Amino acid sequence: MAGTPSAAITVLLFAGLREHAGRDRLELEAAGLGDIRSCWVRCCALVPGLAAAAGPEEALRPARNRELVGWDAAVGPGDELAFLPPVSGGSGAASSEPAPQPVMVHIGPEPIDAGRLAAALPTAGVGGRVTFVGIVRDPDEGRSVPHLDYEAYGPMAEAFCLRIALAACRELGVVAIGVQHRTGRVAAGDPSVAVAVAAAHRAEAFSACARVIDELKAQAPIWKRSGLPANG
Repeated sequence: MAGTPSAAITVLLFAGLREHAGRDRLELEAAGLGDIRSCWVRCCALVPGLAAAAGPEEALRPARNRELVGWDAAVGPGDELAFLPPVSGGSGAASSEPAPQPVMVHIGPEPIDAGRLAAALPTAGVGGRVTFVGIVRDPDEGRSVPHLDYEAYGPMAEAFCLRIALAACRELGVVAIGVQHRTGRVAAGDPSVAVAVAAAHRAEAFSACARVIDELKAQAPIWKRSGLPANG
């Protein structure tokens, strides 16, 4: 990363860890740090109360250079690490494999146009399209929710969504899938996520759409802050 000393290891902080630390990253001198666990111990020493804010260690998912790894994975100068808090539960490995069309994924602050997302999918061999749009719910369990704030480990989240969409195309036989998730502040009633699936038959389209949104909600490194339950 530009501006990062060659002997340093960068640790990105997200969600509750970022809020507790009051910053979005730590720079660790690589000397004396041999694996992921030793880096976590160093982080906890640098930021009092970080371990308590994170909760049980088994709830964290360590990542090195945007790939999920084990706690004993080796680290070295220039590595980018992250200790990912739970999202909606579950675990899964992200992949940096490129996405050949017809899989399209975007995670960012741009507003979602579900119709445009669906219309961008190819039509050859398609007998139907299924689109799911998740919106910010207000009220939620009797509580007012004027907005939600979404945060993502962008590159890793996109890689994860690419992987699950490619798997759905391959295993369920659908023609194409588009995924978009917003970051930043999203007002009540506005879309926060959309999944569009094109397939030859409706059964495959419905199955793939449900599978992608379920896995995205459960495993992608995307968090929301509202004080409400994690599932939207």
